Amino acid sequence: MKEALWVRLRRKSPRNLARIVWQMAWLRIFSLLYSVWLRFLGAEVGRGCLFRGPLEIRGDPARIRIGSHCVFEPWVCLWTHDYGEGHGRIELHDSVLLGRRVTVNSYDRITLGEGCALGDGCYVQDNDHGTMPDVPILAQPSHGAAITFGPDVWLGARCIVLKGVTIGAHTVAGAGSIVVKSLPENVVAVGVPCRPVKLRGGEELKRAA
Repeated sequence: MKEALWVRLRRKSPRNLARIVWQMAWLRIFSLLYSVWLRFLGAEVGRGCLFRGPLEIRGDPARIRIGSHCVFEPWVCLWTHDYGEGHGRIELHDSVLLGRRVTVNSYDRITLGEGCALGDGCYVQDNDHGTMPDVPILAQPSHGAAITFGPDVWLGARCIVLKGVTIGAHTVAGAGSIVVKSLPENVVAVGVPCRPVKLRGGEELKRAA
């Protein structure tokens, strides 16, 4: 059984306790003020979100929706491409956690369900360039397809998720995986490309012959 927070704090030295209390208070104050700032810019932000540093927002903040009690580690980038109405939308449901240096890059729409957690360095992108011959790469048109995460999805550090992918509820993708095809619910998936290897409860999945 987990000890109560106040019991753990009592074991700290007065100096450490003062430091912890100051850090917690500053985090709450900064997060409250930063939430107000994001709403002023046009983003929708729920209650009780924690920001351990400012976000890097590219594109229109009004195309970003952040649910309640989300947590953002430093250097998170939310990128919405301004190519007209209907392009570039990011929706984070309640209690989403984005680790350090996570990038969410949307040309179409990216939706993260309630309780999703993305480890440090994850990259989620719902678009890519065309590859027509005799056209410079920077002149290629972009193509997008929406990405959807069900609730309680966990991506290990430095996962990459590419366009058109749906990840089912309660699924885990191992660190360093590249997800190019949709994943079902309640599985653990790993690899490049990422494939289910077992159920979340631990039962191994049979591989096709």
